[in-house]
Amino acid sequence: MVKALIFLQAAVLFAALAAMSPACAFTVKDAAGNEIEITPPLSRVVFLSLYELIPVFDVWDRVAGLNRWAYDNELLQGFPQLKDIPSVGTADTVNIEVLLALHPDLVITWSYKPEVADFLVRRGLKVISVYPDSLEELYAVLDLCGKLFQKEDRAREIRSLMENSFAATASKVSQISPEHRRKVLWLWQKPTTVSGGMGLQNELIKLTGGINPAEGIKTKHPEVSMESIVSWNPDVIFIWGNARYGPEELLSGPQWKGVKAVRNGKVFKAPALTTWSPTVCSLAMWMAWKTYPEYFDRKELSEDVLRFNRKCFAVPIEGFTFD
Repeated sequence: MVKALIFLQAAVLFAALAAMSPACAFTVKDAAGNEIEITPPLSRVVFLSLYELIPVFDVWDRVAGLNRWAYDNELLQGFPQLKDIPSVGTADTVNIEVLLALHPDLVITWSYKPEVADFLVRRGLKVISVYPDSLEELYAVLDLCGKLFQKEDRAREIRSLMENSFAATASKVSQISPEHRRKVLWLWQKPTTVSGGMGLQNELIKLTGGINPAEGIKTKHPEVSMESIVSWNPDVIFIWGNARYGPEELLSGPQWKGVKAVRNGKVFKAPALTTWSPTVCSLAMWMAWKTYPEYFDRKELSEDVLRFNRKCFAVPIEGFTFD
């Protein structure tokens, strides 16, 4: 009896000590191929990228600094915590003095500017570079954040919500026969810069039942001739939400008059939603509705988006509607 009691007390003590001790360190490989050792718990993280995942994982109390563009993000503007977090510049132009003064234990940035990440590492900072450019890479980023913040269950929950949302959207257009599928062209910062056969936008076009006429160009953002666009003759044209032009420029441009999407008024500027957080599901629903409005009920879609975003972010996305 005494031995059993001693054993029980020792087990309780061991469990208590284990709970108080930090979790084991682990190593992750980022998008730049660098291996970074992480020792949780992380308590001071600077988000130069992925800041939309802060409310997803509810880690506001661990944010030491933010990209300046985060304060213009319509999703994050719904959170009062945003105004109390200092800016450290942007991922392209970091304010290194401010950043160093914050003493972060991790900086998350984009991988498209490797020289910035290298500079930060040389200044003694621990840096993870990311750039999810496919749905699988986005799911991998969710898994990474789940591990970084010790919220793996939440990462799995969000992935499941996203997969179910994509499946529901795809099921609506699955009944469309191949000969009735519409050609969809995505335009970027210039009207002649399109989404080619690589990248997440190409994935979204296919997932929402469209055919990307530029898919044969195996790059992400190829520059093409106006003659190519006319020959493709897309049924629907989407313009990147942050482009400095809109449908009016295409609808009034004489060189565009021969394009079916322009003749039929099927040129739309996409909502300024990112593709590196669960907001990509809302973008997919919007694209599917604009491409095949006869297969969707706008009220039902609006309710689905509201419900989805509340589950992922706890708030709706301000300014996003199915108009």
